[in-house]
Amino acid sequence: MNNILITGSSGFLGNRLLDTLKENHNCLGISRTTGVDITKYDDLENIDFKADVVVHAAASLSNDIEESFRTNVLGALNICKFIKERKIKHFIMISTVFIFKKIENGYFNSYGQSKKQAEEIAEIFCKENDIDLTILRFSQIYDEKREAVKSQGMLYYFIDTIRKNKNISIYGKKNPIRNYIHIKDVISVIKDVIENYNIGIFNVVNPKSHTISEIAYMIFDLINIKPNIEYLTEKEDILSIYIPSEHMYPNCIQFKDLKSGILEILSYEK
Repeated sequence: MNNILITGSSGFLGNRLLDTLKENHNCLGISRTTGVDITKYDDLENIDFKADVVVHAAASLSNDIEESFRTNVLGALNICKFIKERKIKHFIMISTVFIFKKIENGYFNSYGQSKKQAEEIAEIFCKENDIDLTILRFSQIYDEKREAVKSQGMLYYFIDTIRKNKNISIYGKKNPIRNYIHIKDVISVIKDVIENYNIGIFNVVNPKSHTISEIAYMIFDLINIKPNIEYLTEKEDILSIYIPSEHMYPNCIQFKDLKSGILEILSYEK
């Protein structure tokens, strides 16, 4: 049993992670809701919990550059300082594939840039202070309860629109890919990192990506409605996503395929 501190425990990922890990570990979740703001180091100093592991799931998805850097960069530095001060052995940082500055990555915005800098700070800090660091760069995390709707709105929009027997409009001349990873698989990876003490920087993506049109056709098929897709090529292209193929997480987690994941969403909402 480990003593695990989870930041961002009131958020989508942090909350699910806390609920799962506390079944077999001694856990404490912190967030602004619990009275701990990671951008204020004084808040961290007041934590009365002896942790072996910190899972840093707190993040801002905001397009506001000041908010992104305050939460994602300053927050990460404060967590690093807290780990050093408390002599915690293992730091697990939750990151994203959006950190890659690639022409295919249309989402390298204030969020991607700030998470990239957070990674760089953690790498330097942990190396200088002999802290074991694991960075997990996940692709697009979704769930059956729609808790991820803020970050994965397109997937749920497709489901809702097709359910109403309406047509789907796909903008632009491109047909970009998406890579969805189910929250349960995300938690399985994090559990594996904790229990097997896997150290390193890993990209964690679903082995199977899909184009946007493939996803739409998949949903039409699952709901048993005749496909009705309108391609508006005169509109601005939908942003693409870069999916890395190297430095993948090594253990054999059996990722849920997107079709099964969409069925879970549909079944949950019946």
